[in-house]
Amino acid sequence: MKKPTALAAGLNAIAKAAPTAPVSAAMPTQANGRPAAAKGTVLIGAHFPPQVRRTLLLIQAEQGNEGKNLKALLGEAINLLADQYGKPRPYADRS
Repeated sequence: MKKPTALAAGLNAIAKAAPTAPVSAAMPTQANGRPAAAKGTVLIGAHFPPQVRRTLLLIQAEQGNEGKNLKALLGEAINLLADQYGKPRPYADRS
């Protein structure tokens, strides 16, 4: 058996010395258990190939300092899709 490295020994000592608080205690939540920041919103999600995320991050990086965050980019894409189908734009950037 290998001798633990100094890093592993230090991490083990910290883990034994200080019990951690549950994750839910660190994040303020609503009565329904949702994060407080999610008030008035709904989660819409899907799994995509890694290339989709890379493309979004590339678009974000090319915007420079005035670039949009991932949420704003996805909102813009949803608005373009709504335009294509003749529906009202559902996303308004509130940043």
